[in-house]
Amino acid sequence: MPKKTIGDAFGGVKTTLEQQREIWPDAVHPDSIWEGPMFEKPVVFIGFDACSRFFEFLLATVPEFSTTVVGHYPTEDPDTVIIESHGGGPTIQGGRYTQRYFSLLTNKDGKAFRMREYCNPFQTYAAFGREHWETGTGEIMARYNSDWPASQAKDPISLPPSD
Repeated sequence: MPKKTIGDAFGGVKTTLEQQREIWPDAVHPDSIWEGPMFEKPVVFIGFDACSRFFEFLLATVPEFSTTVVGHYPTEDPDTVIIESHGGGPTIQGGRYTQRYFSLLTNKDGKAFRMREYCNPFQTYAAFGREHWETGTGEIMARYNSDWPASQAKDPISLPPSD
């Protein structure tokens, strides 16, 4: 069976949470970092466990989440690209999550290594509920973030102070 990629996880194919959990080990690097610097309280998920818990949080609210790539822009680093996409899906509350993303993606060993995603935080707050978003992401960072891995040479974005 061929290895899965992050595109298999969020590339527009409808999957179950169990299928997603099978994809992530192939698609997401053990030292992965997912950053959301646009939120009022920026989010940074450090390590595979924290990133996968964030994906589960996303899929718990938007179970049919998918994205469509509308632009792919190479950078000077052959392992880093900028992806322009739109995505979303129906929420469990009966609403709809609609988002436009600009993502800086770096791969390492064929896996998503660092993902810095720029989006409209107000679309996220509207779909998830701001309190639910901030509580859920805060709990994931507090419980599951690893120490900043040595393999991630770049400095982290400023983390919000922990409460």
